[in-house]
Formats: sequence, C-alpha cells, structure tokens
Amino acid sequence: MADISGQLIPVVSALAGVALTLLGNVFLERSKWRQSQRSEQRVRSLESLTELLQAITDIARTLRQTAEQIDEGRDVDMQAVADRIDDLIGQARRQGTVARIVGPRSTFSLITSLEGQIAPIYRLVAEAGRLGNGAALVEPARQLMKTRDAFVDHLRRADGMSWS
Repeated sequence: MADISGQLIPVVSALAGVALTLLGNVFLERSKWRQSQRSEQRVRSLESLTELLQAITDIARTLRQTAEQIDEGRDVDMQAVADRIDDLIGQARRQGTVARIVGPRSTFSLITSLEGQIAPIYRLVAEAGRLGNGAALVEPARQLMKTRDAFVDHLRRADGMSWS
C-alpha cells in the first residue's frame, strides 16, 4: 500500500500542477480577450464619431456653398443639392446610431442635438430653392458647425471618451 501511495502522490501532484497552469492560462487569455474587445469597441466608436462629424461638416459646407450660389444669382440644381443633403443626413443618422451603440455615454446628448439640427434641413433646402433666397441656409450651417465644434471639444477633454 505504501508503494502505491508513493507512486500516486507525484502523479496527483503533477496533475494538480498541470490543472492550475491551464486554469491560469484560461484566466489570462480571457482577460486579454476582454481587453481586446474593449479596444475594438473604442476603435469602432472613434470611427463612427469621426464619420458622423465629417457628415455634419459636409452638410454645413454644402448649405453654405448653396446659399452663396443662390445669393450670387447662379443657377443651382436644387435637386442635386437636395439629393446630396439627403445622403449626408442618412450617413449622419447611421453613424449617430452606431456611436450610440458602441460609443461613450457622454456623447449621447451631443448626438441627439446634432440629429435635432439636421432633421429640418431637407425642408429648408427645398424652401430656399423655391424662394431663391440662400439666407435661410446660412444660420443652420453656422449652428451645425458650432455644435460640431462643441462635440470635438468634448471629445478632446480627458473624460470625453470615458465609457463609464
């Protein structure tokens, strides 16, 4: 009996060592995976926020250029402008949704503010084209850029990209 227990103790000890090593590796790999997932989420968030801000900038730029062309008396293809604005609004809404899903909570109110500002723009473009007055497009463009700048300032702050 002593002979069997003498042989069994080293085997059990070796198996216990292997089991603990495997558990430790599983724990470390799971921790690495979680950290990787968080990093990927932050990258997706930054990408969606960047694309959202680019769409907002493009909307404001298009509004300003259209207003200038109308005020200068140039012939403006309002259907092309409306189509461009519609595409940009769709892009901004999609990226806003993605940013809400994967982005930091601190950006929710800013995204909502931007979405509220872009909602009436399509109607304003149609109205400006019908009236031949580009002045109605200048203020919404200015407000969009102001909100965009506030958004960028928020993201630059230390807690701007905080997910808590």
